[in-house]
Amino acid sequence: MSKTLNNLHYFEISKNNQEKLLDDFYVFDEKNPDLDKYIKNTKEIKNILITIRTLQSKKEKPAVIDKYFLELSKIIGKYSNCSEFACFISACDNFIDKAKSEIDLLKKITEKYFAKRVLNEMVPEEWVQAILDTNSSRKKGKCGENKLISILKKQEFKEVFDWDDFSKTDYCVVKFSKKFSLKNVRKNLGIKIKTKKQNKILDLIIKAKDKILLCEAKHLNTGGGAQDGSISELIEILGLREKNGVSYISFLDGKYSNILLGENGHGDKITAQRKEIKKYLTNNPNNYWVNTVGFTRLIADLK
Repeated sequence: MSKTLNNLHYFEISKNNQEKLLDDFYVFDEKNPDLDKYIKNTKEIKNILITIRTLQSKKEKPAVIDKYFLELSKIIGKYSNCSEFACFISACDNFIDKAKSEIDLLKKITEKYFAKRVLNEMVPEEWVQAILDTNSSRKKGKCGENKLISILKKQEFKEVFDWDDFSKTDYCVVKFSKKFSLKNVRKNLGIKIKTKKQNKILDLIIKAKDKILLCEAKHLNTGGGAQDGSISELIEILGLREKNGVSYISFLDGKYSNILLGENGHGDKITAQRKEIKKYLTNNPNNYWVNTVGFTRLIADLK
């Protein structure tokens, strides 16, 4: 660990090395492995809906039709959220599980569906996959952590899963978990992690011999209310201090990182965020704000 660990140095490296337009850690371009199951379930839902509509047009007895509503409620499940009917349930301010469990609600939504939508037997594969693609953002929750662990492993940091291995391994990384709960981390590392949000759990604990770094990772592509909250969390982490020299890393990747670390204007909000980051980095030399290249260089220098 002979190289500089000056936090402004890694901040400048991050500013001068923007994020890629496409990051493989957040790209889900393969077909869903369960695509056939989604297609099969969508066909089943459509067939029952067509049967119900046909029976209704023939003035069949309600008791007979009710059997098909019961059948519809049974087949709605794990692989239903790509069907047009499931999407319509969401458009009716409801959830699949609720419609599934309440037959009267299911009937009312079905009547609206018959009145407002086209019902046919077509279930094109590409339509179902397209809906799965639009839901791919839900998979990104742990992608940031996995990306950073991958970078750490390339520098021969070992991922560990219990306190014994953490104690005896010079270079390692661990995710916050049941064993590495906030309570246990505070106790075993002698730190406070005093965030405004009570019991805020960070993402990773990195150990490089006698140096400990706690890391929070965010992936943001656009600005907005929720994103502003994420940036505020990262900035707050920069302001944390521990008596025993433990460091905090605020990691941000995605397109918003390029905007935030860029030189262009983008308005008062971005300018204010930049000033806060620079202020906290200056006041807390043990803490770091980095993107992918900045993090990679910091980890390399820890060795």
